Amino acid sequence: MANPLDPKPESAGDAKPFLSGMTDHSAKAQERPFAEKIEASIVKEHSVIGKNIKFRGELIGTEDLHIEGTVEGTVIMEGQNLSIGQEGEINANIHAQNIVINGKLTGDVLADEIIEIRNSAVVKGNLIAPRIQLDDGGKFRGSMDMVDSDEEMRERHTEFKEKLVHPHLPTSNNAMTDNKKMGFDAALAKSDAKKTADKTTPDNEKN
Repeated sequence: MANPLDPKPESAGDAKPFLSGMTDHSAKAQERPFAEKIEASIVKEHSVIGKNIKFRGELIGTEDLHIEGTVEGTVIMEGQNLSIGQEGEINANIHAQNIVINGKLTGDVLADEIIEIRNSAVVKGNLIAPRIQLDDGGKFRGSMDMVDSDEEMRERHTEFKEKLVHPHLPTSNNAMTDNKKMGFDAALAKSDAKKTADKTTPDNEKN
């Protein structure tokens, strides 16, 4: 007769793995609904800076952008998504709606929604966004500022504008002032030329 205190043998169908009751946090098991939505949008309609392209200056875009090349300066993508591929190397301050980083980035970043640093990324700089995600394996050195109110975000926008001015390019206001000055100088030169012509013209020819 079987002893009721003996452990009941488990059948093959009843056996469960040791970690069966724990949540699987592996890379495959993690869901990325937000990041996948961003990447799907970029794949659908986007511009690409290829790995053989080097850009230096002020880069402004009104559609989603994927970078596999080299960019140095400033990147302004207000309301648009930006992704940096594994071959991408960016040395710039950036403002975009959403930013996904797989490559190298050195600079300060402002995102209106999310910054995601993937496991192949190397990032150095100061990050500002309502949501910041750092994947296991991703390398980051700098500061993270996770904004939690609209008022705070407006303040960050105002402060960040100074970082979006390329040091080797004039600001918009300076450019307008220079254009006005050039126009004024041209008008003045034309007036002086007319006065000189009037002085050298004989009186009988004027009549």
